[in-house]
Amino acid sequence: MTETDWTPLFLLRTVLFPKALLGLRIFEPRYLDMISASLRQGRDFGICLSHSWGDGHAEPELVGTLARIVDWGGEAGVLQIQVQGQERFTIQDWRYDGPLAVASIHCWVAEPIVPMRRENEVLRRILEDLIGKVPATEIDASSAGMILAQALPASPEEKQQLLVIQDPIERLRRIADLLGQHGGA
Repeated sequence: MTETDWTPLFLLRTVLFPKALLGLRIFEPRYLDMISASLRQGRDFGICLSHSWGDGHAEPELVGTLARIVDWGGEAGVLQIQVQGQERFTIQDWRYDGPLAVASIHCWVAEPIVPMRRENEVLRRILEDLIGKVPATEIDASSAGMILAQALPASPEEKQQLLVIQDPIERLRRIADLLGQHGGA
């Protein structure tokens, strides 16, 4: 395996979903260097939910999402970026390369394009509030679920469970259940 086979990982206490947007403030030198290299090379990096070891290092969940920088700016040593989730991936192997985690990954195939169901009307209205410009009726169940899951007021662990679901209709059902538990639906 060559160094080009290793994808840099951004280990966070949040989850990024495909097709969803996430704003990040970058100030740690290791991540400033990673983002700089990503911008120069036009290469995506992985975002994974992390669990701390307590010694300054963290361990990634084995399923994450590739992130593509879609906007950036900043000042005084703080870089602000917005990323959009791309494909989900499974980590096959990972390690620390200096201060930065890197992984050999396997990208998942895209979910099937299926329409949202009538019973998802409450979710459709929430989605319209989130996306504004595009009518929610034009968004498939997978895209809707990913965007809703990103905005969901849920714990990182609950979001990670949504990320690994491979059935878009099941993900929407779980989102509706979580919204009911958190008082949102």
